[in-house]
Amino acid sequence: MGRERQQQKNAETRNAIINAAIEIGLDEGFDELSIRKITDKLGYSVAIVYHYFKDKQEILDTIHNQTSMELMESVKACIRPDRSFAKNCKTVYKMISEILVYNPDTFKLIFLNQYSPNNESIKPWLNMIKQSIEYGISKGELREVDSEILSYILLDAFVVNQMIINDKEDISNEKVEQIFLTELDIILNGIIKK
Repeated sequence: MGRERQQQKNAETRNAIINAAIEIGLDEGFDELSIRKITDKLGYSVAIVYHYFKDKQEILDTIHNQTSMELMESVKACIRPDRSFAKNCKTVYKMISEILVYNPDTFKLIFLNQYSPNNESIKPWLNMIKQSIEYGISKGELREVDSEILSYILLDAFVVNQMIINDKEDISNEKVEQIFLTELDIILNGIIKK
């Protein structure tokens, strides 16, 4: 029983460090995150943080992976098999465009790998998009295309637009949504069976 309690305490401490880092990152920007700010916020010693994480980058990588997986679960929850591929794409694009407008640091963390150069983290997103494309093809909604290439195109187009929009401080959520949906329509016009 003592070992289970210690594991639970370790998990709680680790989560507290991550949660504090997320709060600091979202409040001040992840560029401003530091081990010292985390320890000051929690009242921990620097040694405690280094016991759980080797450095700030490992904390950022953990936040990146955790946040990315949470968003992916939200995206999966809004994709419905009774809706068309195009409708599901538009729903996902709207959801993620709101993140860009209202939580740009979260967007940078997940999609731009600005703070976490973990290239492996994009693979689950590509796999999810690829599976959706293959489902659309199997339902007869999409013409036969290379689903792997199209998954890269859809993700790349989305991320590039996000980067461009991210540079504009005075852009409204409606304009962001309009830009994404226009681009999505252009892509979908090339693959949807008529």
